[in-house]
Amino acid sequence: MLRNLAVICLLGLLLPGFAGAGKYRQAAYVTNLYFANQITTEADSVQPDQVFNQLKAGDPGVSAFIVLNLLMDKGEHRFEVDILDKEGTLFDKLKFDSVLANQDDWRYTATGQFGGELPEGGIFFKIYDSHNAGAKEVIGTVRLMTAQW
Repeated sequence: MLRNLAVICLLGLLLPGFAGAGKYRQAAYVTNLYFANQITTEADSVQPDQVFNQLKAGDPGVSAFIVLNLLMDKGEHRFEVDILDKEGTLFDKLKFDSVLANQDDWRYTATGQFGGELPEGGIFFKIYDSHNAGAKEVIGTVRLMTAQW
């Protein structure tokens, strides 16, 4: 009887933790992200020319690519990226074609081009996924430095 009581108490302590674990689960994850000046796509692989971590602000001729390596659950995914200035104001938006993952842990690389006269002080990339026509969820946020030089 004492052993049964101990098992019940242990389960009472563990079950809330197991129930909460699913609360933080996403349908897609960003496993890698980088910025490049030019990219080439060869047989399901993206090759950057030059990778960087800052861009020139205020130059209308600036052009860059964002490369997102993603890991997804099975189903249809729609990815979007909001590009925000340092104040959090929407500066630009990238929308990607929908992706159909045939199984869990599906790997996919999404690329998008942005540019123009970027604001000084950095820009933020807020990455969203909508899984199987569900609600849009934030799956990552990244900052890229922008400065005058």
